[in-house]
Amino acid sequence: MSWQAYVDDHLMCEIEGNHLSSAAIIGHDGSIWAQSPSFPSVKPEEITAILNDFNEPGSLAPTGLYLGGTKYMVIQGEAGAVIRGKKGPGGVTVKKTTMSLIIGVYDEPMTPGFLIALWEVIQF
Repeated sequence: MSWQAYVDDHLMCEIEGNHLSSAAIIGHDGSIWAQSPSFPSVKPEEITAILNDFNEPGSLAPTGLYLGGTKYMVIQGEAGAVIRGKKGPGGVTVKKTTMSLIIGVYDEPMTPGFLIALWEVIQF
């Protein structure tokens, strides 16, 4: 199965009647492995800052998490494994795997808990 199929069939699937706004799988080097059509165009420095926060939890808190130029307030995640950001009624969740970042952007009524439950099922 291709990485694009993971995004299309698993990350963008229906979850209790809801869908992510967008999703992507991005390598630690910043390369886009797969993304949904509406995923924002990310900048290399945004990916670098996200990876730095996994290595130094809390480093994004003062400045916020940026994704495609959109600023998210960093909220409680799981140090070294998951970063969560909030913006208005939606947010972003980033999960770090051995080789990639799995990113899901959502709007209400979806919550970060839906994403974590989904990602626990998918093995990357």
